[in-house]
Amino acid sequence: MTDHTVPPIGMRMVKTAAAVLICLLVSMAVDREDMRIYSSIAALLCVQPYAEDTKRMAIQRIVGTAIGSVFGIATLLLEMALDIQGTLVGYIVIAAVTVPNLWIAVVLKSSNAAALSGIVFLSITVTHVTDASPWIFAWYRASETLVGIAVGIAVNAFQLPRRKRRDVLFVSGLDGLLLTEQGTLTPYSRVSLNRMLDDGMQFTLSTMRTPASVREATRDLRLRLPVIVMDGAALYDMEKKRYLHACVLPRELALRCEAVFRVQGIHCFLNGVLDDNLMIYYGEFHHETERAIFEKLRTSPYRNYVSRSYYKDCPIVYLMGIDLTERMQALYDALGEAGLLEQVKVRFYPAAEYPGYSYLKIYERSASREAMLERLKQDLGMERSVVLTTQEGCGDVVIRGGANQAVKRLGRLFEPYLWERK
Repeated sequence: MTDHTVPPIGMRMVKTAAAVLICLLVSMAVDREDMRIYSSIAALLCVQPYAEDTKRMAIQRIVGTAIGSVFGIATLLLEMALDIQGTLVGYIVIAAVTVPNLWIAVVLKSSNAAALSGIVFLSITVTHVTDASPWIFAWYRASETLVGIAVGIAVNAFQLPRRKRRDVLFVSGLDGLLLTEQGTLTPYSRVSLNRMLDDGMQFTLSTMRTPASVREATRDLRLRLPVIVMDGAALYDMEKKRYLHACVLPRELALRCEAVFRVQGIHCFLNGVLDDNLMIYYGEFHHETERAIFEKLRTSPYRNYVSRSYYKDCPIVYLMGIDLTERMQALYDALGEAGLLEQVKVRFYPAAEYPGYSYLKIYERSASREAMLERLKQDLGMERSVVLTTQEGCGDVVIRGGANQAVKRLGRLFEPYLWERK
């Protein structure tokens, strides 16, 4: 199914429009018609999603303005000396000088300044009128651009007064909350989450996914806290790439469960953790869906698929099988008849990406997201938490709607306005 979520009008768009309006009003106030164009362009280029990006980009824009001004003045003086302004030769010279003008920006490791450098250069050389001093003309263009940069920085830095709830641990799932149906973050969610993370929001994830799957889905997020993975069976540090806690299935119990899979003719993936690496032991596949999963995931650098024949003493965190729903129901019943359901935690649910199929996963009985969250809070020395969920009774805040709704609600929870009631 295609996700038709319409992206919202983000704050960056609003701030960009405000910056352009301010530039237009300033140009009107000083009665400088050309300032409308060049200051507005600079402001538009300078407004960035993150505050630190705005400062960095502003420096690069200033560098670009300086480079463009120097090359613009030099080219103007050369044209005036050779009397080639407005001629074919003059245009060839302008085009030729464009190359070193852009190249210098790259050499100075200010590649983001290249665009503005080119704009300033062309604004000086192409729009110059013959009766104006090249020095004064270049100064006008440079100053107009700097006005736009200053306005862009000021507008981007402006925020209504808010209080940051940095003493609260915010927890969210991935599927159905942060991710679209395609398993990706929307640009709005990515930018907004990263901005709040940079502002000190204590935020983590709680999901059924493995660390490998979490990494792939959140590669653009600046997550700093450990995440709750494998439906609460493990706590994983994304930065250090370490399993901080894991609920391991007793070896004998795991092998007894695997034996039931085998009797039912269903392949079982043994998922274990060895030296902070995810080891996935597999046997002989029984149908193409199992093979499709294997082929899709085996190239991941965060997963290690190993033949079942090499399994020895790797601690097993969970078992997983996938087959037609009726066959998985028979497996579930067989586990019950063997007296195993009372000794383990079982998750049995439809495979959304494979219609007609279902997953069955077996974890250590005490594994739960709630218990692992309490352990994480203890590790962090935090007392308060807010859990976002899509199901009533499974968290503190229920989220309805598209992929952006969870992030919008997070924003209101993490940084309410000063006048809002606590």
